[in-house]
Amino acid sequence: MGVLIFTHDATRYRVGHYVEGEGVICAPNVPDLTVIAHIARPSAKDMEGWLDVVSYRMVVVCKTPPKMDDERVIYDHKPSKREDFMPAIKASLTWSDRLRSWAQVRRVPYPLLAAFMRENDRNIEMWRSAALGFQWVPQEMQVAALHFQCKPVRRPTFPKKAKKGDEDPLPHGFRESDVYARQIAEMDHAVGNDIRTIAPDTMPKKAKKRKQTKQEWL
Repeated sequence: MGVLIFTHDATRYRVGHYVEGEGVICAPNVPDLTVIAHIARPSAKDMEGWLDVVSYRMVVVCKTPPKMDDERVIYDHKPSKREDFMPAIKASLTWSDRLRSWAQVRRVPYPLLAAFMRENDRNIEMWRSAALGFQWVPQEMQVAALHFQCKPVRRPTFPKKAKKGDEDPLPHGFRESDVYARQIAEMDHAVGNDIRTIAPDTMPKKAKKRKQTKQEWL
């Protein structure tokens, strides 16, 4: 009979054979395997479905666990000290010896490391490599994909929290990674007209409100 554990911190369970990632990335019916799943808001119904499948141990990392009345469910929510990941992040961004810095970086949560990487490395191949393995491999391997392809910099740039109202909204149909999204929406009349039809509120503030005439070559 396996157990289902809810916790804030999975550090103590990263021993022996284990896999870890966002959501359940591996069936927990493998003997002697600990499955660590990061789930923001786990529901009691979903968790009950896993109880009969767990062979050894399934650890759910979350802030607020669901209430479950079952002897196989364990609540391990003891307050833990907040870990400082900044030394490890700086090592990943500045050290040329990637193997030496990896010993520290492997503990950094993927979303936190990715936020710093976006500000310091625009290498598209690195992000493609990370995207291929996202949600299909443990978090440690996702972190490794970023760390070992990142080129060290002398002075790392820290991500800044955007202030509301300081920047135009992202035009409809574009992604956050599209650097020139607002310029394209303003200068390309064909793209701008489509946005004005579908989601006019997302057009840049400097752009004209009315649809523009498209210029075509004869």
